[in-house]
Amino acid sequence: MMKWRRHYSILATITPTPTESQILQHCQNGALPEAMTLLNLSSQTQTLNPTLKPVFCASLLQTCTKTSSFSQGTQLHAHVIKCGLLADRFVGNSLLSLYFKLSPHFSQARSLFDALSVKDVIAWTSIISGYVQVGQPNHALHLFSQMLGLAVQPNAFTLSSLIKASSDLANLNLGKCLHAVVISHGFDFNRVISSALIDMYGKTRVVEDARRVFDELPEQDVVCWTSVISTLTRNDRFKEAVRLFYDMHKGGFGLVPDGFTFGTLLAACANLGWLSLGKEVHGKVVTVGMCGNVVVESSLLDMYGKCGAIRYSRMVFDRLGDKNSVSWTAMLGVYCQNGEFETVFDLVRERGVAEIYSLGTIIRACSGLAAVRQGKEVHCQYVRKGGWRDVIVESALIDLYAKCGCVSFAHRVFLSMEVRNLITWNAMIGGFAQNGRGREALELFEDMIKEGMKPDYITFITVLFACSHTGLVDQGRKYFALMTTEYGIKPGVEHYTCMIDLLGRAELIEEAENLLLSADCRYDHSIWAVLLGACTKCSDYVTAERIARKMIELEPDFHLSYVLLGNIYRAVGRWNDALEIRKLMEDRGVKKMPGKSWNESEKRKGSHFDLANMTNFGKSSVSSVGKAILIGTYRLEIHALKEFECACLKLCIAGRKTPGSYRLCLDSKALRDGWTEIDNPWTNDDEADNDPSQELCLEEKIWYKLISGLHPSISIHIAADYLLDEATNLRAREEKILL
Repeated sequence: MMKWRRHYSILATITPTPTESQILQHCQNGALPEAMTLLNLSSQTQTLNPTLKPVFCASLLQTCTKTSSFSQGTQLHAHVIKCGLLADRFVGNSLLSLYFKLSPHFSQARSLFDALSVKDVIAWTSIISGYVQVGQPNHALHLFSQMLGLAVQPNAFTLSSLIKASSDLANLNLGKCLHAVVISHGFDFNRVISSALIDMYGKTRVVEDARRVFDELPEQDVVCWTSVISTLTRNDRFKEAVRLFYDMHKGGFGLVPDGFTFGTLLAACANLGWLSLGKEVHGKVVTVGMCGNVVVESSLLDMYGKCGAIRYSRMVFDRLGDKNSVSWTAMLGVYCQNGEFETVFDLVRERGVAEIYSLGTIIRACSGLAAVRQGKEVHCQYVRKGGWRDVIVESALIDLYAKCGCVSFAHRVFLSMEVRNLITWNAMIGGFAQNGRGREALELFEDMIKEGMKPDYITFITVLFACSHTGLVDQGRKYFALMTTEYGIKPGVEHYTCMIDLLGRAELIEEAENLLLSADCRYDHSIWAVLLGACTKCSDYVTAERIARKMIELEPDFHLSYVLLGNIYRAVGRWNDALEIRKLMEDRGVKKMPGKSWNESEKRKGSHFDLANMTNFGKSSVSSVGKAILIGTYRLEIHALKEFECACLKLCIAGRKTPGSYRLCLDSKALRDGWTEIDNPWTNDDEADNDPSQELCLEEKIWYKLISGLHPSISIHIAADYLLDEATNLRAREEKILL
């Protein structure tokens, strides 16, 4: 602000010509085309000095920035170089602002900064804040040290940008050092810096220090109140955030909440699931006349979406007078959060060409449907729009390709990125880990540490997952201890799950159980389920039975406990006990969650098969024979086939998709190994089969492939099938029922 005051004070001492006065008037009104036209005409008639005065050139550049007119700004840049005006600090700083805000390549802004002959604190602040904005806080800190070496003292805006850099790095010690610099320079009561400090302490999870900075301010404005409410929301202290909002609103401070305040409050309501309070806030928004605020409208859409009220979200969206890219992206995000991925594509078709800001959400929908072909189309659209700058879109692309098994594509996107944040690193590490490339995941984690990025809760989940699926027990123990001792991250359910799975795969059942019993989250049934699975794989059925019964005590309504215990009894031949568990499950009204599977077809982005709802097939009609066979296959327990190692279950499929026919023979071992071990002639690399919830039995997936309408010309022949006769389970291992 001081910069512009100085600029206009200098401008006031200059006596402009009538033409120059008109140009300045157009600049103040934001009418850049008229100003540029007048400038060109004046140059032709020579009523304006060809050597444009620096203050007028700076005004034109600022108008270009304000109106997002980058092409006209580059023309003025050429004029600046031609007239030798780059040495003027006002012109140089205006050019820097133009390139930082509008240039698609940050390197252009850096080259311009290096070319400046005079670098004052404003120029240094611009380049430092620019690096912070593009997600490169380490470069910003390096430039700050260079600035101090040249005896240029920071101002309040410099320090606020540096504090944000420490927030992005989640470096509490650095943030405290900058806080000391703030106090030594006498900026401790500056509200801009105080808001940045509150945000920094909030992101580093030191909420008490953030609150102390807020309480010590002699006068708090709306920005400070919003910062501390946002800090509480970010640290999952949603009820405190709501109470603090009421303190601000009813405390007699005379403050009116702005759009960001309402947006933060709505975020707290969304995370609490308080739909009724969210509606009250919505009413207050209408009362104060903020319905047209982009932040508020987007927060309303998100709040209703997270509360499961998609209908209300759509009502808010439909009533918007001006649906800009932010509101469209928010609505797409609502459908993504609620698993309505196909609706995302419908909305995109309604909208037409998607904005670059919404491409990340569209890619998330592609990831949810495992629709890699559509994801590649969106990727091409992103490149055509001049991408490779948006870290959110690129992180979503990495996640999509990794989930669809295209790890090489994901890695290629990762290597091509100019800017990588923590989400990007987590996505790539997780992509390697999920696709069986655990050692590469750990190498990438070490590279991330060398780059100065601080791992978070999610990072260690992916790292421990990589150790688990690579069998690296010692490394897993090391990283599990490191997350607490080095980074102060308290292990959660996911971390303990990965560690128990790692130890279970190494048949270290006793160590895994001791680790579970020492965990704060030891009463979570999902961890016990992992330990139970490890015991089953190791054939430790005695421990498995004890753990299964413990799970039933902890969570009587959890279906997996009964299913796994029943499988254990069948595996050791205790058929009567298996029947008792099944009966107990029915008496308590516990039902097994049905599995779902997504398939990509040419006609639809995704068609999903749900065992609980037979009407979800791609074809509207299914033959009664097909239904009967499908139901019979669903009742078949794969684990029971372990007793038939010498028997062979053959399913012959004749297909007429291409000339000739295919035959597919499945034995019991192939059934247990899963779908990926079977050579399916109708699946290519671009078609992905993703199972987002419960695992489907192999036979169920085959039947869905046949009945879903993907290949209507297929004829089915059953050679043999095994069904368990519940009345004679004790003799089931010796009987065959031929269809």
